[in-house]
Amino acid sequence: MTAETWGALIAAVLGSGLLTAVTNNVWQRRRARADTAAVLNETALELVVPLKEEIKELRGEVRVVRQQNGIMARQLREYQAAHALHQAWDISAQAALMTHGVELPPMPPLAPTFQIRGERTRAEDYELPDTVEGAESD
Repeated sequence: MTAETWGALIAAVLGSGLLTAVTNNVWQRRRARADTAAVLNETALELVVPLKEEIKELRGEVRVVRQQNGIMARQLREYQAAHALHQAWDISAQAALMTHGVELPPMPPLAPTFQIRGERTRAEDYELPDTVEGAESD
């Protein structure tokens, strides 16, 4: 073998070793990136799945609360309408009794708790007399 052949052979061996090292380095980097992406994906799934379940559960709770809120709003409107009718009837009944000389104590409040001139008042604070002045007993 000549010196040229030896040179070519050494260059080929060194070149192939260098090419192999570069190729291995490139593939190792790609594999490391793929492994990193897989770990990140797995970690994200571990975090997202419980959150999705919690969101689903909370949406169910919100649905129930909204239904209850709708029911309570309807009941409030019904109570307000009944309150207005009761108040009008009380005023009408008191006026009718007064025209016949029946004196009644002040009407108790129609709401359980409310403000009158800055004083807190409750219905149980009123005591109704056993008899009403001017009313005939049976």
